[in-house]
Amino acid sequence: MSRRRHRWERGADFPIRDADLLDEMLDAAMPLVLLGEGDRAEAFDAPRVAIVGTRAATPMGIADAHEIAAFCARAGITVVSGLAIGIDGAAHEGALDADGLTVGVVATGLDVVYPRRHEQLYERVRERGLIVGENGYGTQPLPWRFPVRNRIIAALADAVVVVEATVSGGARITANDAARFGRDVYALPGSRRNPAAAGCNALLLDGAKPLLDPADILFALGRGGTIAGGWEPARPPADPDQRAVMRALAGDSATIDQIEHRVGLPPDRLGAALRALEFAGHVERRRGLWWPR
Repeated sequence: MSRRRHRWERGADFPIRDADLLDEMLDAAMPLVLLGEGDRAEAFDAPRVAIVGTRAATPMGIADAHEIAAFCARAGITVVSGLAIGIDGAAHEGALDADGLTVGVVATGLDVVYPRRHEQLYERVRERGLIVGENGYGTQPLPWRFPVRNRIIAALADAVVVVEATVSGGARITANDAARFGRDVYALPGSRRNPAAAGCNALLLDGAKPLLDPADILFALGRGGTIAGGWEPARPPADPDQRAVMRALAGDSATIDQIEHRVGLPPDRLGAALRALEFAGHVERRRGLWWPR
């Protein structure tokens, strides 16, 4: 299906509101022309928050990104991200599922879907927002293009939220660009046992603001206190064995042996509890670990 095409050139219509910043940017920092496809050009008219993070996200990080993006969408904020697997994809999905607007910034040509598994997500973003980039049609996903692309994500956003990040990953590059452009950077604190949280914890050490509530983002947009925040409350399962397993996980991942040691249930009851929790969406098994969601 064909979509509306857009072209923004350096000048009054370029989708960066602070003209002084735009004037100060070197050509190497921002493209002279930004290309776009999508049915909702008004996505650039609303306040914008970039939600970014690692491709190797945990189930908890995926859930957090989705929830933060949905909060932003309900508050009338456009969610900006990079359409990658992991945190980026969850952020776009969260905004779309909340009937909000979203902008995907790509490192390829607008006609190249990468990763291929996100073909349906690309189409949803075109319907409910924009896909933008600086590269001509047909440009393929070379590795060096992605960190270069991240400066556009940082510049288009009014604030940046890093949900999960490795110490040297692309999300940290986006955060550093955002700080350079004078944007507020928020990071979600994480467990020291979670490698996907190491980058966020390092950003906090470097001066990023901790995101303790989705509504914290509103302060960066001058709307602090205008909308009630709060994370969606966890709904503990009714079954006592399942509750014991969730307490044993304590918000972190664990091996089956660690869970068995903590709860002291017979193997058959522990297996039944884990299967029920997995079926209900409370836990997920990945990389040999059980993760709460």
